[in-house]
Amino acid sequence: MRKTVMLCFIWVLCFSLAACSSSNSPNNSNPSNSSNSSQDNQAVGSNDEKAELTLVWGKGDASDAQLKDILTEFNKLYPNIKVKRIEVVNSSWGDYFNKIQTMIAGGNPPDVIRVAIEGIQMFAKQDLLLPLDEYMAADPDALDNYDDIHPKLQSPFIVDGKTYGFVWDWNNVVMHFNTDKLKEAGLTVPEKNWTKDDFLTYAQKLTTEKDGKKTYGFAIPNYYFGASAWLFNNEASVLDDAMTTSKLDDPNAIEMMQFFQDLIYKYKVAPVPNPKDDQIQMLMSGQIAMMAARKWPFSTYAKNKFNAIDVQFLPTFKTNKVIFGSGAFPVLKSTKYPDAAYKLSAFLGGVYSQKTTLSDASIPTRKSVMNEVLPKTPAANWKIYAESADISKAVEAPVQYAEIESIFMRNMSLILSNQSDAASAMKKAKEEIDKILK
Repeated sequence: MRKTVMLCFIWVLCFSLAACSSSNSPNNSNPSNSSNSSQDNQAVGSNDEKAELTLVWGKGDASDAQLKDILTEFNKLYPNIKVKRIEVVNSSWGDYFNKIQTMIAGGNPPDVIRVAIEGIQMFAKQDLLLPLDEYMAADPDALDNYDDIHPKLQSPFIVDGKTYGFVWDWNNVVMHFNTDKLKEAGLTVPEKNWTKDDFLTYAQKLTTEKDGKKTYGFAIPNYYFGASAWLFNNEASVLDDAMTTSKLDDPNAIEMMQFFQDLIYKYKVAPVPNPKDDQIQMLMSGQIAMMAARKWPFSTYAKNKFNAIDVQFLPTFKTNKVIFGSGAFPVLKSTKYPDAAYKLSAFLGGVYSQKTTLSDASIPTRKSVMNEVLPKTPAANWKIYAESADISKAVEAPVQYAEIESIFMRNMSLILSNQSDAASAMKKAKEEIDKILK
């Protein structure tokens, strides 16, 4: 894994150096100093530029019909800008980012790319992205009311004081309940300030077996984003605030990982996680009664006409913070059409795009679209999706995110499979992560 990432980095570095050497300007990050002929001939903010752009937008974020709708509307504003979508099929964000880097290293860089928070630091720190502040100042109308964007959700895309994209979607982690199982246990959706003890009581009451059919109270969030959300609520985290060292050896982090292990083997209220498990299907079928998940399952709920669902904040341990991840459409520095690419980036993050695509699977980042879309969520407690933005904390995603995620998940798996105690596994994970960060 590390060899693959390093090879991609070397390719990218070579490409970046080649790009820099082609410019006579000592400050190639300034779009006005670029040697691209299209930039020489077009003033920043021009609306009549002819351009042909390529957009990398992976499968799953938007259907072909939705993207066609969005681009049709875009071309009403900018008829001379043609956009071709490049689909990238990926198994993870790390895999997706590696494929984009391979395209860049191979001399076929796209113009605009869909990037999640997990990759923005990597692309920005490798100097592959175009800062958009100059274009924002020259053409603010393209931003479709920038003040409508929730500032906390936008903040990950401002790196070292430079803006590299306009946040389009976001997701958090909240508790999903099968309300039929709650009713069977004589329970209701808990209050937002429920505690660790409350959660354990719910998990125990919801764990049942009848006619040979087992229902577990809870399913462990066996993924980096989900587990990080629980760490946050115990005043713990994978990394320190500066993302320069790991904090997994902190007693609070160990305590949370030990609690996960205890839910399986001591309290017996959670199944041993299996990579093949589909927790959404398990919740709908009644195999589990609670799971910690993003908003994406609501798309599956709708397809299956499953309405026995409600949500609540995760239980409070030592605090209550809501993790968030978000995505935007940055422009690669190598684009021949920076002004047109800026317009596309801004439009894809704008109101029309969000209304068209973010009906159930993700949460809009525009406050106006949140107010319009979220009330349609088939959960009585839908308001927590809007409320959580104000207390949210971004997932920790430094340049080395892919490797850190792999290390964390490998050691967490040892805990959940009862092959290691939490303290030993987390201390080992810290040592590995610190080596990566150095």
